[in-house]
Amino acid sequence: MVNLTEFGVAVRKARLDAKVSLSSMAGELGVTSAFLSSIEVGRKKISEDWVAKIETFFKHKRIDVPDLRELADVSNRSISLEGMTPQQAILLAGFARASFSKQQLEKFSKLLGETKGN
Repeated sequence: MVNLTEFGVAVRKARLDAKVSLSSMAGELGVTSAFLSSIEVGRKKISEDWVAKIETFFKHKRIDVPDLRELADVSNRSISLEGMTPQQAILLAGFARASFSKQQLEKFSKLLGETKGN
């Protein structure tokens, strides 16, 4: 069994919810099944363009896939700083290097969840 990334788990679940096979989804997106599978298992980086294409694919199927961009960042093991202010980039870098307790991380997660709704 192949290990899926968190991004891959979300995409596979959405595919199952939409009753679409890997092959069908790949065909609709104009790529091979192997390419789409490599994104799901983390062998290929997931570009912003591909995240947008996959989000659009599932929106047309009326399937919500929450946090897909964030899951792609985690799968890619990197976050683009493009479009961020210097203050945002510095804050992100500092956050990435800091050590937080589980309770502190839960508070940050809750705060981020609240700001996403705005």
